[in-house]
Amino acid sequence: ENIDNTAPTAPSVSGTTPTNDTTPTWSWSTGGGGNGTYRYELDNSDLTSGATQTTDTSYTPGDNISTGTHVLYVQERDAVGNWSLSGSRTIVIDTTAPAITGTTVTSNNASIAVTFSEAVYNTSGGSGALEASDFSLTLSGGTATLSSATPSSISSSSNTYTLALSLSGTPNGTETITVVPSSSTAIYDAVGNAASTSQSNNTVTLNDKTAPTITSFSSTTTNGS
Repeated sequence: ENIDNTAPTAPSVSGTTPTNDTTPTWSWSTGGGGNGTYRYELDNSDLTSGATQTTDTSYTPGDNISTGTHVLYVQERDAVGNWSLSGSRTIVIDTTAPAITGTTVTSNNASIAVTFSEAVYNTSGGSGALEASDFSLTLSGGTATLSSATPSSISSSSNTYTLALSLSGTPNGTETITVVPSSSTAIYDAVGNAASTSQSNNTVTLNDKTAPTITSFSSTTTNGS
């Protein structure tokens, strides 16, 4: 009598990560040696009890699952009942929109550095470098005006994007510039969460570049001090 104690090879499990889909799909394929019968469980590596047995090769949760990290474990059985080791796939669910975390202005009022909570793009899915038209600027105050509603150029390093300013007039130290995405579909993170046009930490005060001048002088004594 031949006794078969050789388990199949663990299945190969796949799935898109990171994602903002709260019902993501995991798929798998045989690793070899099995008969196409699988069992799987979400966020539990012990499949000896409570696992779902199936001949399907994918799993999509029927209800929304929480944001964060989730792991699906999958095993395959052979014809005599040996179960393979688990194949697994980790999917990270991110539904948090990118946000502006800080803004600074250069000493000569030539540019504003805008920092986001994560890397951002002008197309959903983590592609498309930001452009000037993806931002909108609003100036408040009386002595300086923007030559355009959007910055004239942009460059990026890490999560900080430098917006070149073009001002007319002389800031007196009281004007502020508010920076927001130009629309609700202008700026995204890598998984497609869009940055809101309602932001905080996104206002800078322009530097006062007006040099002081003497407007008058007087002496209490003729030829005195």
